[in-house]
Amino acid sequence: MPSADRISGCGFVVDTSASCCCTCDLPSGLCSWCWRSVLEPAGRSSRLETAGRGSRPEPADRGSRPEPMKIGFDASVASGQPGGTGTYAVQLLNALVPMRPDWTFVLYFRRMTDANPLLAGLGDNVVRVAVPGRTNVARIQLALPRQLGQDAIDLYHSPGYFLPLRWPGPKVVTIHDMNMYVQARNWLRLAKLRAWADLSVQTPLSARVARRIIVDSMSAQRDVTRLLRVRASRVRVIPLAPDPYFDEAARPEETAAAQAIGDGKPYVLFVGILSPQKNLEGLVDAFASSGIWRQGVQLVIAGADHEGYQRELEAAAMRASVAGFVKFPGYVPRPTLRGLYGSATCLVLPSYGEGFGLPMVEAMACGVPILAANRQALPEVLDGGGQLFDP
Repeated sequence: MPSADRISGCGFVVDTSASCCCTCDLPSGLCSWCWRSVLEPAGRSSRLETAGRGSRPEPADRGSRPEPMKIGFDASVASGQPGGTGTYAVQLLNALVPMRPDWTFVLYFRRMTDANPLLAGLGDNVVRVAVPGRTNVARIQLALPRQLGQDAIDLYHSPGYFLPLRWPGPKVVTIHDMNMYVQARNWLRLAKLRAWADLSVQTPLSARVARRIIVDSMSAQRDVTRLLRVRASRVRVIPLAPDPYFDEAARPEETAAAQAIGDGKPYVLFVGILSPQKNLEGLVDAFASSGIWRQGVQLVIAGADHEGYQRELEAAAMRASVAGFVKFPGYVPRPTLRGLYGSATCLVLPSYGEGFGLPMVEAMACGVPILAANRQALPEVLDGGGQLFDP
């Protein structure tokens, strides 16, 4: 059986001291008996009502091994240059698929031609299906329910906010944060309006129809229960953990690639999507005010720019007279990222709010000092393992 660390590395943190109620040799929470305990309210007969499949009774005695399940999963969130949600989805499947070879995992993509790490590997118990749609709403709310019924799915998990409302089977959704509401002013930009509208409308609807809601932190649980008005008993806190890849030291070629980004000089590192809610203009101003650039220290802001926000950051660096010391390598692949963490002077997360802050635990795995804003989940996750500041 995988160790608790490796289970938590996929995005599930499991108490392995809690014995399972069946004979599957898995920790409580990872077998189909335990899925049923998650999906069924207390006191109700435990059945899975599935579209196109009818109902399936539980095994006659609790010592018998439960019947295999067919799990639907939204793999589209890992397409392109995945951020935190895409990384969560990839690592979740990397751990769960080999742990349950008797289950079938049906992964749903927008297109089979997308750049997506989930299009290859994993295992023989994985089926991949394309569900196209002109818009996100059309794909998830019109095309996907039909496909789930045809595929006789037992349970569907969305690792990122959106559920197919018209499909009547059991659904689980992961809601990583409520920043579309609590940070709304940072979303009201032309490049983000459609994404903001989708999240603002569909997230509360998904929460309403989900059997269980997964969040990454106690902070996110408080926001979800308060803003979406759902009972705390329906929301499970399952903290994230770093990809085990970051437990190992960077290889020489990874270190060399990282040092080339920083011009071979010491650097302060930020990792994440380039977005106003990350408070990156504040980071550039703080870097300029600190004066450490006079000693040759660089600021490396690593992450995908989906909004054209990098131009504003470059302008901020120009105004602060530190343009030559601020580097924007864009989205970096995992090997280069490990090198960046390993060679950084420190990681800084100045965000106005995060539902978790995955780069912090990746940096912890690499032994990098951390400075983080004292907002939302960041103090909870850092838990004394670094320094907090008021952004």
